[in-house]
Amino acid sequence: MPWLRALLFLLIGFLNTAVMGSVIVLLALFTPMSPLRSRLVPCIHHVSEAWVWGNKNLLFAVIPPIRIDIDMPDDLKTNGWYLLLPNHQSWVDIILLFNIFHHRIPFLKFFLKYELIYIPFLGIACKALNMPFMKRYSKSYLEKHPEKKGEDLLNTRKACATFHEHPVAVVNFMEGTRRSPDKMKEQQSPYQHLLRPKAGGVAFVLSALGPSMQSALDVTLVYPDRVPSLADLACGRLRHVKIHVQECVIPADFRGRDYENDAQYRDRFQSWIGELWKAKDVRISSMLNS
Repeated sequence: MPWLRALLFLLIGFLNTAVMGSVIVLLALFTPMSPLRSRLVPCIHHVSEAWVWGNKNLLFAVIPPIRIDIDMPDDLKTNGWYLLLPNHQSWVDIILLFNIFHHRIPFLKFFLKYELIYIPFLGIACKALNMPFMKRYSKSYLEKHPEKKGEDLLNTRKACATFHEHPVAVVNFMEGTRRSPDKMKEQQSPYQHLLRPKAGGVAFVLSALGPSMQSALDVTLVYPDRVPSLADLACGRLRHVKIHVQECVIPADFRGRDYENDAQYRDRFQSWIGELWKAKDVRISSMLNS
């Protein structure tokens, strides 16, 4: 029965997150003051990978098989540095990204909405893993509270300061939120399948990590039937996913630059992101129609 399957799916996910998340938090609390810091940091990453393994093998064992068509480079490296630029439609996107990139590239570090920090075990574990939590403010709010402007970019800098220690895969949903017809209309998006991309966070990652971050993975997620909710996944209603991954070389002069104060660079960078987004929009149409 779908409701029983969903209950088991959620129970397994909660228990796996509770156990592994608690271990991550405990290790993170002791790491700064421990003489064994160089050993504890890899332990945190191993536990994180174990959490992904548990979700990948236990969660997907209780739901019907999902047909996942993946077009991905074969030469990705677990010790490489990657910037992932996926489109965003559903919570399911995040689960799929962890699934397909597990043991193919380093553990994924997401830019997360600040509200997610309150999710039991998961929020504090993500904080312990130095994932940046972003607060989205409206233009009207920033006009009343100008001191809040630039807060997200400051959080980005702080998070990236810790990313120098080990190879990392940074995931940035440049649309800033899940796409929906209402949001498309509100933004007056020029794209058929995408919201407008926000380039500032990506530029600050490249500025902070400098020459280490040489490759971007342009990830396109398509649901041929309909965009699923987390409940659809838990109940076994998601049957088919198409995923395209294309590795792009990040131009050398885009790394280590000042996005805020260099207007010429900012225009060139936004143009580069715009071209990636135009190509992704066309690709989504092709994947839906094929």
